[in-house]
Amino acid sequence: MTATHSVILTIGLFGLTFLSPGPNLLVVVQSSLSVGRTGGIAAGLGVASGDAIYAALGLLGMTAVISHSGDLFAGIKVVGGLYLLWLAWKMLSGHASPGVAAAPASVQASSNLFVRGLITDLANPQTVLFFASIFAVTLTAATPAWAKLLSWLGIVATSAAWRSALSFAFSRKRVRSVYSRWQRTFERIAGVALAGFGAKLIVEGMARK
Repeated sequence: MTATHSVILTIGLFGLTFLSPGPNLLVVVQSSLSVGRTGGIAAGLGVASGDAIYAALGLLGMTAVISHSGDLFAGIKVVGGLYLLWLAWKMLSGHASPGVAAAPASVQASSNLFVRGLITDLANPQTVLFFASIFAVTLTAATPAWAKLLSWLGIVATSAAWRSALSFAFSRKRVRSVYSRWQRTFERIAGVALAGFGAKLIVEGMARK
């Protein structure tokens, strides 16, 4: 496999992960619906930053170390699960974000949503497993540094572009108008989904201890 093929395969496999809904998708979509495009993009960039961090660790071989360290990986699952449960509680209690009639997201609100997206991504141990497994196949010790750097840049750019596209789609006026009539219902559904993800992580993490 040539270096160019390795880069294309790495980025392509990463893009396929977007087909599997998870906490990252829920956070970006819910932020876009409730706060608007600016809030959704802020959350999306937070998620992309998390991908950038884990991808960088993956290139350094650290994700493989984490995934093979039972106690450390279990700890990440438990902590990540607790965070998702906390976020779920905020959504279920109606404190996750302002209503759709609120003013455009302020700098502080955008900063908070960025942090929410970042922590949600970092709290997802599946991201660790992905980069540990995929880099072991597509990027070897013989892969040149420029190909590894290009793979990292491609992953970050693809992640940011996808989250931004989601924000543009779900922050459209018509979509938010529908959401405004069913906001509490949607937030409860998202909260239950996040609670399910969180509980699953905690159970898996405790089972490894």
